[in-house]
Amino acid sequence: MRVIISGISGSGRSDAIRDMEKYVKKHHPKKKIIIMNTNRMMWGTAKELRMDVKREKMLDLSPPTLQALRSTVFERILREVEDHEKSEKDVAIIINTHATFRWREHLMSGWDFFYLTKLKPDIFITVINVINDIYDTLEANPLWGGMNNRLQLGIWQEEEAFITKLMAESLKKPFYIVARRQPPTTLYRLIFEHETSEKVYLSYPMTHIKDEEKKKEIEVLAQELRDLGFVVFDPGTMELEKVHLDIPEDIRVYDFYQTVYRDFQLIDQGTMVVIFYPEIVHSSGVVNEQAYGFRNNKYVFAVFPAENYSPFTSFFADKTFITVSDLIKFLKEEFIPNH
Repeated sequence: MRVIISGISGSGRSDAIRDMEKYVKKHHPKKKIIIMNTNRMMWGTAKELRMDVKREKMLDLSPPTLQALRSTVFERILREVEDHEKSEKDVAIIINTHATFRWREHLMSGWDFFYLTKLKPDIFITVINVINDIYDTLEANPLWGGMNNRLQLGIWQEEEAFITKLMAESLKKPFYIVARRQPPTTLYRLIFEHETSEKVYLSYPMTHIKDEEKKKEIEVLAQELRDLGFVVFDPGTMELEKVHLDIPEDIRVYDFYQTVYRDFQLIDQGTMVVIFYPEIVHSSGVVNEQAYGFRNNKYVFAVFPAENYSPFTSFFADKTFITVSDLIKFLKEEFIPNH
């Protein structure tokens, strides 16, 4: 299994990979993961070639020099991938990389498409994160501090996912976006079980649910779905925190629109949508996500806590339940083999 995991600086991409690696070692010790970090390999190769490149000046190298260095790294990756696959069974080789860079107001490639066709990855994933988290992380980094703009970071993250998706489409391979705050089981199942695991988008009211106990019910349902062996895409892992009260209006507007596009992408990459109303409140997001999933060939199962509901609630659902326990029982019977 050859996996490309991309993500912009500050997204937590490497941390997400390390968390998944720890999970595998603890819960699936027979499975093997090899991680190749292209950024570190670039620095290591430059040092081996006795290139006097300052860390903060790597992206300032001339395009031919940068391309030559990158080609040297990818030739090494190809050799090491083949060696690992010959000597290891059930191994997942993860290429931890950038698809793009934004440097000095300029968009740069972080990948060599010539080697994409040689490497032939099996799956592509982009790790994404809340823009405020990315901003705070980069501002604390001496290399990036003082250079960051929240809106540009949002655009860069969108470009990163878009280019990675194009790479996947060019090889007709699956592509997923995964939030940094998702548990490590998400990456694990997408990599090792992506052909067999059901992939669920969990849709629920976010703006108007104020009761902490009701919010807890959402978390419990998400975990119950994971315990069934499902991949759960939870939009709450990308929610813009209310504590950042200094967010400029243009960032808020951008995040509003990106929320819609991102959540539809999460639905697109799944196999089913689970709708959950912990209480009866209005939610434009849930209404639209339910209809979008239903109209785009996804199973839609809704939990609505009342016997009387609008015909639209059941029309855009393959099955409607009153309780979570009824939903879980149904999913076990219909989607868990040999249950």
